[in-house]
Amino acid sequence: MDIELAEAARMMGVSAVRARQLAREGRLRARRVGGRWLVDAASVPSAPRRGRPMSPRIAWALVEISRGGSADWIEPRESYRLRQALDRLVADGEPEMLLRSWLAVRAERDLMSASEIDALRDDPRLVLSGLSDERFGLSAAADVEAYVRAEDAVAVRRDHLLVDAGSNANVVLHVSPLLPDRPVPLLLLAADLAEHDGPRELARARELIADWAAGGVERAPRPVRTPPHRVDARRRPDGAPALHRARRRADAPD
Repeated sequence: MDIELAEAARMMGVSAVRARQLAREGRLRARRVGGRWLVDAASVPSAPRRGRPMSPRIAWALVEISRGGSADWIEPRESYRLRQALDRLVADGEPEMLLRSWLAVRAERDLMSASEIDALRDDPRLVLSGLSDERFGLSAAADVEAYVRAEDAVAVRRDHLLVDAGSNANVVLHVSPLLPDRPVPLLLLAADLAEHDGPRELARARELIADWAAGGVERAPRPVRTPPHRVDARRRPDGAPALHRARRRADAPD
């Protein structure tokens, strides 16, 4: 039975944009009919998401607070609620699933294919994460996973001749309004791994959350500073404007 994309998004607890992306990646069986997406209901995950996805602005604030930073683009009351959410994460029985749900729309997740993996991995516009982060602990030399700022995404695609690849991808690009520091915060790495949905990635994501919860360096208070890639008050990580601008540039003819 086919259902509308909006209904599939509601069933999964994600935005329509994220559901459309899953359809394009082949993670939902879907087809376009008359300009609209129809999704095979049987391909929609039976287990609902653990929590409502946070907006990009709030998701990046959670990541920043988790590493001891100051998310100066949110209100004090929002910061308080996020600290409560982190306490809830620590107490949860499946923290990797909860974190994955919360951070589901922090960035666009593009599955691409590249022939020159080493050159892409060394590109200074990228911040490695997920399978490409050494803290994953397993070799993934044939793949690249990284964050790229939305405003750099089109140039990166063109410079490295990246093409959409779906299930055959060897590159995962998280196109984001905000570029994380190197190395990426533990909870962001855990969310990236959890999105792969494999048993070893989910297990490692849970271990990373436990490491963070144990009171490691990232939970210690840090002095307020301005990281190299922090956006100013006029360019908050709301996500949509920057991502849409990048998408329009990618779709424009040469």
